[in-house]
Amino acid sequence: MRKLRLLLVCVATGLIMTVCAMPLSAAPAPVTYLNANFGPPNGSGVNFYRSTGTLHFQSATASVSAKAKDAEVEFSASANMDPNETSSGFSTYDVGTVNAGAGSLNVISVSPRTLLLSGSAHFAMNLWFDSSHDGEYFVWDHNQFTSLDGDVYAIGPSGNGPVTIDSTTTLFLIPTCNGVTNVATLAVINAGGCTSIPPNTNAARWVGIDIPGGTSGSGSAGL
Repeated sequence: MRKLRLLLVCVATGLIMTVCAMPLSAAPAPVTYLNANFGPPNGSGVNFYRSTGTLHFQSATASVSAKAKDAEVEFSASANMDPNETSSGFSTYDVGTVNAGAGSLNVISVSPRTLLLSGSAHFAMNLWFDSSHDGEYFVWDHNQFTSLDGDVYAIGPSGNGPVTIDSTTTLFLIPTCNGVTNVATLAVINAGGCTSIPPNTNAARWVGIDIPGGTSGSGSAGL
């Protein structure tokens, strides 16, 4: 049996007092990566991280934590007027394929096992599209997001309970759907209406708790 390798990375910069990520060699279903928005934006315009083990960031005004074990994942986030977006959650890669004819992904749902929210915190689901068809979603440098690299990020629904994206759910795409509008649906994407998402593009989902910058709230969830 191959030995698992454990890495520990702690960084202290700017508003971030402690940043600790402990990636493992594999993560349980439904998790491909744990994810978090935390701290001031980097050169990409955001500050988004991933880890396959546990994840914990903390500052004087915000905190995020996530861990995955067996087939379950738990995550939490809190912010007290932190100027930046704060989120904690997870991503699951290759949940389906879009713009692929009769086999296209048309609906995806998530129901939390536990969910507690307060203030401006909300439970949300987004979709990612591997439009570059390189087998990876976006570009990462030491598990920190650096660019889309031709892929597409779609902001989906949010609320205080189960969320569903079906063929008519409004998605906000970054970059645009077709050079004109950022708004699309799975029906439009599957019909080939978004030039930024070519035929037979794999999709990933992101699920998490999000707190907008400049607001206060907290939340925790388990799936």
